[in-house]
Amino acid sequence: MPVAVSIYLENGAHERVARVGDDLDESFLSACQAAPDGSVMSGVFSVGDTMFNEQQLEQFARELDQLPEERKTGTTRQVADMARRAAALRGYLFISGD
Repeated sequence: MPVAVSIYLENGAHERVARVGDDLDESFLSACQAAPDGSVMSGVFSVGDTMFNEQQLEQFARELDQLPEERKTGTTRQVADMARRAAALRGYLFISGD
């Protein structure tokens, strides 16, 4: 059964500004699950919630940008962009796993 993952960009007051869901192939979640231990990406939970703050977001975006080309999808690129936007807003990225 597929895991439903929604990613929200939140501003500093935790107001949701944007949302993206993982694609049918779960490219974002599978990239996070394959990330090396200790990376920010490896901290994404498939079940439950994950929140990254301003300090974590820049590294998270870099890790997504450094994925091998075959792992980069429209979804992973959108999430990297959302992470950079959240950092610029001094906000958060909230990832809701089901």
